[in-house]
Amino acid sequence: MTLGYEIPQGSKIHFGLSAKIKRDIELKAVDIFYQNGFEEILTPSFSFGLEDIIYKYKAIRISADDNKQMILRNDNTTDVIKIIHRHLGNKISNKKWFYIQPSFSYPSTEINQIGAEFLDKDSLGNILCIAVNIFLELELNPILQISNMNIPKLCVKESELDIDIFSKMKIDRILKSASYFGDLLSIQTKNDLESYIPKAPRFLKEELEILLHSASYCDYKNTMFSPLYYSPNGYYDSLFFRMFNDNKIFLLGGKYEIDDVQSCGFAIYTNEVVEYILNKVVE
Repeated sequence: MTLGYEIPQGSKIHFGLSAKIKRDIELKAVDIFYQNGFEEILTPSFSFGLEDIIYKYKAIRISADDNKQMILRNDNTTDVIKIIHRHLGNKISNKKWFYIQPSFSYPSTEINQIGAEFLDKDSLGNILCIAVNIFLELELNPILQISNMNIPKLCVKESELDIDIFSKMKIDRILKSASYFGDLLSIQTKNDLESYIPKAPRFLKEELEILLHSASYCDYKNTMFSPLYYSPNGYYDSLFFRMFNDNKIFLLGGKYEIDDVQSCGFAIYTNEVVEYILNKVVE
């Protein structure tokens, strides 16, 4: 028997110090967003669901009063872009939006997020710097990893490997496939990239140059480059970045296209950041 006050697996309670830390993170992020011309958007927790979305993204199903199938919001970025594009496009001119709201996945996982979306395909530098500034304001120094997912995509075409090998970073399989993979796997710094590009295979040089250019977006010392990293996320499709520490993902971001709108954005995973700060306080 499940009692009414039991907390479902995957959900989270913040109270006392935990709630204070969470609110502090949100307030500092909001201040930075407003300083950079962002406006806030809150999207409904419910949306009408399609079968492919329900099964692909493990959405939680519910029913409208006419028995039409709905789901709990399972992705903030998709909902924000589609609502702006399809419902608010004629009413607003601003391209910079932020949100503080959860997303949900089956069976009972609630993911608290702080996110930003910039409806401009050339805005990644701005978005990346804002993400870094939020963590600097929190006095945190997580690793910033930048990759270009077009690089593993091109390698798949050239070597006939499966993209799954790159998303799971199966190093042994990768190294056995072609000699240049060893060099790509050893790249971590801006200098590594600059040194390798002149001798890189011709089919990779343009995308490696794009990755190198991202090094100029902001000055953050704890940055590493991973040319072969491929994120299994459903919509980030070229330049991609994430911030993490102690194997905990704090943030995912990058370029994407939804509803034929090319944009850039990121999401901070608030629960993970709160837990990390709490652990530091205990220490």
